[in-house]
Amino acid sequence: MPIVPKALLAAALCALTAPALAQTRSQVYGNELTQQSQTVFLQAEGGVTTYESQAAASKETKSALTTTIGGWFGEERTAGATVTNSESHVGFDLNGAKMHTAFTDVRAIVRLGWIMPSVGVSLSEVEVDKDDAKQMSVYATGANAGLALGIPLNKTMVVYGDGMAVKAMRGFDRLGGAAKMGDRRELNAGVSFDVTERMLDLLVGYRARQYDLEKSDGTTDHEKTQGAYAGLRLGLYF
Repeated sequence: MPIVPKALLAAALCALTAPALAQTRSQVYGNELTQQSQTVFLQAEGGVTTYESQAAASKETKSALTTTIGGWFGEERTAGATVTNSESHVGFDLNGAKMHTAFTDVRAIVRLGWIMPSVGVSLSEVEVDKDDAKQMSVYATGANAGLALGIPLNKTMVVYGDGMAVKAMRGFDRLGGAAKMGDRRELNAGVSFDVTERMLDLLVGYRARQYDLEKSDGTTDHEKTQGAYAGLRLGLYF
């Protein structure tokens, strides 16, 4: 069996490790946003959210949880993708109504300096129980488009803002009526801080969401949620 020349073996090892070396190099020589952009990350945010619901005819403040998994790719981290899920079960003490919501957004992101436009697909689901009966149960798939801004204040702190609109395209009324899930709008702003240099970040921010529910009788309910949150982002660079 022929012996592989040392030069050829060294070249093969360099080719295999080049992507990892490029990623590591970007963490040392890249700008502040590049150094903050983890190759893969898991993010969880919890806080107190106020729900103002016309469908439930009530208002309530409850805890909420949002999770995101995502990552940034390439030496300069100019392309990324995220999957965000926000689900809540809300009981309204004033009238005994209950609401379950679940929103999942898949987004492809491009970073152009401090500006980050995105496009993707979304799944929205809302159920409302009132007067001991299910009043609404709808879900819809659709397309989303967003625009985010990330401004590094220094190597350990980034101020961010993110706006997203979701267009409902195809939906279904589980109760057999003509109710539909309408469009959704979201705003998110906050600050991220490095807890450790590489792996762990602290997030503090504020999120607002609005969406429409088109009922079977032709009327529309306008739903609003808003509240502050704190969270952690755990990520890796490779």
